Amino acid sequence: MDRRTVGTELPDSMHVSKWVTALSNQYAGLLETSVIGSSMLGHNIYALHIGNRQRKVLYCGGVHGREWITSLLLLSFAEDLLSACRNGDRICEMDIGRLLKSGGLTVIPALNPDGIEISLHGAGIPGLSELLGGQLTEQIGSGSNYRRWKANARGVDINRNFDAGWDEMRSIALERGITGPSSEGWTGENPVSEPETRAVTALCEKETYRHLIAFHSAGEEIYWSYRHFTPPKAHIMANILAMSSGYSLSEPDRTASSAGLKDWFMEKYHSPAFTVEIGSGASPLPLECFPFLYNRLREMLVLGIAI
Repeated sequence: MDRRTVGTELPDSMHVSKWVTALSNQYAGLLETSVIGSSMLGHNIYALHIGNRQRKVLYCGGVHGREWITSLLLLSFAEDLLSACRNGDRICEMDIGRLLKSGGLTVIPALNPDGIEISLHGAGIPGLSELLGGQLTEQIGSGSNYRRWKANARGVDINRNFDAGWDEMRSIALERGITGPSSEGWTGENPVSEPETRAVTALCEKETYRHLIAFHSAGEEIYWSYRHFTPPKAHIMANILAMSSGYSLSEPDRTASSAGLKDWFMEKYHSPAFTVEIGSGASPLPLECFPFLYNRLREMLVLGIAI
């Protein structure tokens, strides 16, 4: 087997499952994997646990379908961490073995595997039409820009489904004319109504995480605050992430100001949480830009564990 287990193929469910299995086999004893839930279409939602389980942070990618490049980012980083730990190597001048003894990492590479499948492959996914209904399925199948799909297979935007200001986000959706399942922006009928949302919230309730970083694309921005729930140290930590990546610190506009994973984590645990919008341009970002993105963000990814 080549040193690289995680390839640069498109990270659909088949490839994510293959890579997680291969990493688990190759790095037995260093990596613990688990299935924390399954999507509406029955795809596994994986979590990868590396390093000190008593003092860990959480990285989550693939929240929105068209932002699948974040899944590739986190799986590639997980492999680099494991390889460096086994071989006594450094990443960005940091001793990874020592780092992972003092702090651990959980990676959810693809929280929304169905949305990624739709963005990558369109409407021809078994069981999709029964979930979405005829009109939306026909729109995807007729080429209605399915590559831009953000929601899950039930047409719920996962990052509008968390129980933190959900009522406000629902009102905004209705103001924008989003009254039901859609490619993006629909909050669902109730907060935490979706299996993907429940999977990550249940994991956080079971485990203890010092902080959380949710990866999205694009914008080269870092969102770090949420109302009065923002802890004082969050700004200092955000500045470290910004300086290492070259990204700017930002505040979300009204249409994206709550009901996200970051917002829920900060409100629930009063701990720092960040949304990092990787890359620039319209999503989905082209696969060709991944090497540049990854090289630019490696230091930030390591520092996210250390801070």
